[in-house]
Amino acid sequence: MKRLLVRFQMHVVWAAVLALSLAAAAPLVAGTRFTDVTVDQARELVQRRAGQTDFIILDVRSPEEFAEGHLAGAVNMNVLAPDFSAQLATLDRGKTYLVYCRTGNRSTKAVQAMERLGFRSVYHMVEGILGWQKKGFPVSRR
Repeated sequence: MKRLLVRFQMHVVWAAVLALSLAAAAPLVAGTRFTDVTVDQARELVQRRAGQTDFIILDVRSPEEFAEGHLAGAVNMNVLAPDFSAQLATLDRGKTYLVYCRTGNRSTKAVQAMERLGFRSVYHMVEGILGWQKKGFPVSRR
C-alpha cells in the first residue's frame, strides 16, 4: 500500500511539473512577444532602431489623423478599416513593430490582431501619440 501511495504521489508531482512546463512554454510556442512601452521607452526604441529595415513604426489611426502628425517614418494602417486584418496579413511577422494610435485604445485592438496572426516582436506605445506630444517629442507631417 505504501508503495502504491508513493507511486501516486510521483505521478501527481510529474503532472504538476508537466502542467507548469506547458504553461511556461505557451508564449514561446505561439512565437509572439508583446511589450507595452511608455512614450519614453518608445522614443529610445525609435532612436536605437532608426534606419533598420527590420523595424517598423505602425500608426493605426485614420489617414486624416495620420496627416495631422505622426512619428517620423511611420506606416499608416487604419485599424477601423474593414480590410485591416488583410492589410496586417501582408506584413512580415518576423520584423519588429512599434504600434500606436491616439491614446492606446485602438492600438490595443491592433496588437491583439497581430497576436492572432502570429507576429513575433511587437511593442505597444500605450500612451499613444498624445502622450508622445505631451512630452514634446517631434511629429512629422510628411
